[in-house]
Amino acid sequence: MYLRRHSRSKDGKAHAYWSLVETVRTADGPRQKTLCYLGELNGSAQARWVKTVEVFNEQGDRRQLKLFLSHVAAPRV
Repeated sequence: MYLRRHSRSKDGKAHAYWSLVETVRTADGPRQKTLCYLGELNGSAQARWVKTVEVFNEQGDRRQLKLFLSHVAAPRV
């Protein structure tokens, strides 16, 4: 699991938007699955998300953990 940055230029100003993604193995090879869209984050919010991902992945010991279990449906918003 990691944060993916999406960049966009609007009215001559650069904007950065973020999403939380995980790598999933498929028959066609590895793909990235978006878990949630975080939107435009300020510096402190981005730092908190990075820390959350680091803490969550630390238990995986170099392998990626899933945020949602495969047998449990993800919450709907």
